[in-house]
Amino acid sequence: MMSNQGQPADHTINIPEAEKSEFIKKKSQEFKLAMDGFRNQGGGSSSQRTKPLIQRVPPVMFHMKMDFKKCFEPRLVSLGPLHHGNPKFLRAEASKLQFAAFFALENRTTDDNLFGKIKAEIEDLRKCYKPDDIQDYDDERLAWMLFIDGCAVLCAVNCGMEGEFEKLNTKPDLLVFAQLDLFLLENQIPYRVLQILIDSAIDPQKWKKSLRDFIAQNLITNIPGEHKSGTAVQDPDKEDYAHLLEWLRAAHLIGNETKRESSMIGKMLLSCGDSRRHRKTFRSIKELTESGIHVKPTQTINLKNIYFYCKFLGKLMMPRLLMDDSTVSKFMNLVALETCRDFKNNFDITTYLCFLDSLIDTAEDVKELRVTGMLHNYLGSDEEVAELFNKMSRDLVPDQQGYSDVVKDIHKYCNNPWTAALAHAYHTHFSSPWSILAFLGVIIGLLFSATQAYFSLPQNRR
Repeated sequence: MMSNQGQPADHTINIPEAEKSEFIKKKSQEFKLAMDGFRNQGGGSSSQRTKPLIQRVPPVMFHMKMDFKKCFEPRLVSLGPLHHGNPKFLRAEASKLQFAAFFALENRTTDDNLFGKIKAEIEDLRKCYKPDDIQDYDDERLAWMLFIDGCAVLCAVNCGMEGEFEKLNTKPDLLVFAQLDLFLLENQIPYRVLQILIDSAIDPQKWKKSLRDFIAQNLITNIPGEHKSGTAVQDPDKEDYAHLLEWLRAAHLIGNETKRESSMIGKMLLSCGDSRRHRKTFRSIKELTESGIHVKPTQTINLKNIYFYCKFLGKLMMPRLLMDDSTVSKFMNLVALETCRDFKNNFDITTYLCFLDSLIDTAEDVKELRVTGMLHNYLGSDEEVAELFNKMSRDLVPDQQGYSDVVKDIHKYCNNPWTAALAHAYHTHFSSPWSILAFLGVIIGLLFSATQAYFSLPQNRR
């Protein structure tokens, strides 16, 4: 049936409230709340926040990575409300109080002043957490917790970067373990807390610099002996970070994305390949090397700066990677951050990890990356590192567009019969100085024989 205006008739059925069961009333209320939330967010496309809440590891991620459960748990100290009160960290609570007292003395202020500034913004700071995670804390308790934890973080970072462990009356190894706990998803405090405390310091630039240097030191692209200064890291005042873990993630994705163009010969070789034919796909560094592609390290810290170019042979350029006791924990917590439903992002760290896993299959691949200087392994054997990458990336879903141009060019190169012949010739005749000398010796010998034969002809004897 059509209405007078030519529109479908309204067949809405309204059930009287009195006829609804308690079950339906409850479910209807939940449904209305969901609709209100959807309207307030402007639809599903805007349901993700640019700045993520401080929250627990998403259940899906936690269950997928049970082998890495310890990577999500504090080792020495709890920060914020999610692990607060755990008897395991009672000794650390006393240390945090001492660190906070040191911060107040160092900056000639009082606990009342610092606590008061935190409490003045507690309403906004509460919005950094899920309501269920802080329901047991009133404003005063939460503000005091954030005040103590914020001071402790600043002191631990500053004294650690300056090597002044005696100031805090602590041992270097304990402070290192405490610093590792600063990059756990469930162990974060709002970055705004640190900003409030830094602004209350006598010399704010001192504390800002130590934080920048700390982030730079903890980059997984920061190779020992080639320390990246904090100048390579974004100024936090220019960004609205949720916490230190988000800042660490952002620091891995900044910097120029430098690229080198293929030579004329290289462009010709790539144009002859077919990226759609995956008859010969790449699965590991070893296979790439056999195909004539060499992996070389770049000087950038930007994990997105991975590119492929071809001069005569192919070259895959990637940032160098440090594997030590902290790398796996950082990877897992950065990936967990990206999987949070309220965080709008492109899964850059997840995509990078999956791309690395596509290159690393066995210990031979890890060895090849070590030899080229692309991977610095301070963790264990090559076999252990290869197994770790395979486990870390398992069940993760990367951005399919990430590194798509790189993969496409590699497929073009590998699916070109000419490149296979060039790679074979290179490995046969030019893979070592001795083979090059032998090859040149053969060429010289042939030229000498040809010259001798030429002058031995009767017409050339005159």
